Amino acid sequence: MKKGGLILMMCLLSWAMEAKITWGARAGLSYSSLTQIVDDQVTYGGRLGFSVAGLADIPLSRKFSICPELAFVNQGGSYGYIFLVNDNRKQGQHTCNYYSLQLPVNLVYKINLGSWQMGIQAGPFFSVSTRERERHEWKTRDFRPFDIGAGTGLYVEHRRVFFSVYAQTGFINKLREKQPSESQIYQNDVTFSFGYQFR
Repeated sequence: MKKGGLILMMCLLSWAMEAKITWGARAGLSYSSLTQIVDDQVTYGGRLGFSVAGLADIPLSRKFSICPELAFVNQGGSYGYIFLVNDNRKQGQHTCNYYSLQLPVNLVYKINLGSWQMGIQAGPFFSVSTRERERHEWKTRDFRPFDIGAGTGLYVEHRRVFFSVYAQTGFINKLREKQPSESQIYQNDVTFSFGYQFR
């Protein structure tokens, strides 16, 4: 069993060396929003933040590659809340601001146009966030720190410098405790970044 594991590790290391992995970094602005459905209508409460990331481009063929990232993102947004406190209806808007460490893994399709390259990418992500709370005189409730979701985007690269647009949506309700009259709340982001590939 140990011998088999050692052989597998050596094969993976050999493949990684031959695959000519390209490393890169990017930074940019993000528009984060918390999405909810109120009276059958989707509502968004957003804010501006930032995103910085290190990335790797692992080629699978001339056209396809796997691109994992490790990103530090400023997220948040706003949403409406409704509470019944002693038969009184309490409602308003809560705005939040927190930081997340994200691990997206995208499949990239590349289109080469001379010295230019365009890429279309999509894939899942996993996210861990700092603590965020909604505080009131009558109630305090926490956000869920973990999220999983999916993203898609595209980039244009010229001489190792690239510009990318990437959108993602979370699949997990951010509120740990939901009131009967409330909808679920999901984190969404659109990020505009400039980056560099270290070839």
